[in-house]
Amino acid sequence: LQQHLRNRPSSQSQSQIGGLKIKKVAVAHHTRFQVLGDYMDSRMRINNVQGDRLSVLPDDVILRILSFVGLKDAVATSVLSPRWRYLWTSIPHLTFSTKDFSTLDKFSESVTRVLSRRNNQALLSSFNLHLSAKDAEDVAWRIMNQAFSLSVQQLNIDCVVRSLSSMFQRKSTTYPVSLSGSQTLKHLTLSCDFLVTLTSTREFSSLTTLHLCFITLDDAFLSMCPNLENLTLHLCGMTGSKDFRICHPRLSNLTLENLHVRPLTINVVAPKLKKLTISKSPGGFRIHAPELASLLLIGFCPSMFSTDGFPSLEEAQLSFHILRALKKSDASTVISLLHKFHNVKHLSLSIEIIQLLNSFVDLIPHQPSPLANLESLKILPKMYCLMYHKHMRVVMYNKLRKYLLNASPKATLTEVLRAECCDATACANPPTIIKQRVSWSS
Repeated sequence: LQQHLRNRPSSQSQSQIGGLKIKKVAVAHHTRFQVLGDYMDSRMRINNVQGDRLSVLPDDVILRILSFVGLKDAVATSVLSPRWRYLWTSIPHLTFSTKDFSTLDKFSESVTRVLSRRNNQALLSSFNLHLSAKDAEDVAWRIMNQAFSLSVQQLNIDCVVRSLSSMFQRKSTTYPVSLSGSQTLKHLTLSCDFLVTLTSTREFSSLTTLHLCFITLDDAFLSMCPNLENLTLHLCGMTGSKDFRICHPRLSNLTLENLHVRPLTINVVAPKLKKLTISKSPGGFRIHAPELASLLLIGFCPSMFSTDGFPSLEEAQLSFHILRALKKSDASTVISLLHKFHNVKHLSLSIEIIQLLNSFVDLIPHQPSPLANLESLKILPKMYCLMYHKHMRVVMYNKLRKYLLNASPKATLTEVLRAECCDATACANPPTIIKQRVSWSS
């Protein structure tokens, strides 16, 4: 309106029209009405656009928005206009959860209907499936096979379907899942509480991250993932081989959790491995990882730990819980491990390790300490108290202290304290307090 009045004579007084300050014009009445009419027409056009501002956005922006409103609401937008009718079929992120449906049948029908109507030419960035229902192994297995046929970049599947009674059955049905090999899949997370055997007939050339829980792997599956970098195995097994063998030329991050395998020896051959975490996995380990920089051993003390050495290792943590009487063999294993930590700069030992080495201090050799490059030594709280929860004070024997610190006189020795007495009573990420409060005894 100001642009319309710019070339007209006016006075310096001002008035309000439609909430906007404009100069009062000295014109005829019919001219003022014409100006006001033009202004109202322009406001109506603006209001029409503002009433449906979503429709003026590009398709990729709308699809991004629909990914966050929930699949049911996204599908409901198909009735808005002809443009919106098939827009939902190109959503880049799909999430299905049984908690959003009243029955398992409705959930299954919805997944099948959405996937059958999907625009296969559109990019599917992620597919998330959360299925929780009793005795639904068959439904989960069928939907899993549908999901594996998609051209997707990130696939996350979490199935909890076994009833309490079926978990204690001696014989359980094994569900084979054969993957044809996706050229787009980069991240795969698969967690099932029923027996699933995973095989592949083609390579996953783009897969870099793999997280598996309660899955039985074919021994050749990892060879079908030539670019795999991150691997996590939790409660997993392996078929087709006499031993549990992880051999990969490009693997850089490996996490092994609760691997109760037979035979009780796990072989890892990974020349590019940088970080290795072994948690609550009893048995023995043979490790070939010359570039390993970080090692975490948590839970059980391994019955055997064989390695060619760790020339690149800079950070190590040993946190073992002692559920039975202290064993001389466990102390020998720990001392053997410490002898391989020549280049370790940061070492963390649980208080149970100190207690174990104190009990068998005579096993400590008289040679100089192997920790020549140590910069810091931390004593961590104990992991489990069983039924008796109480804090344990660190009393390190003088011989043990010399063995750990004499080769690195500038290394700092600290104890990590917290309000909880053990991991069993601690929160997920409890705050820690670092104090210089480690004592030793002769």
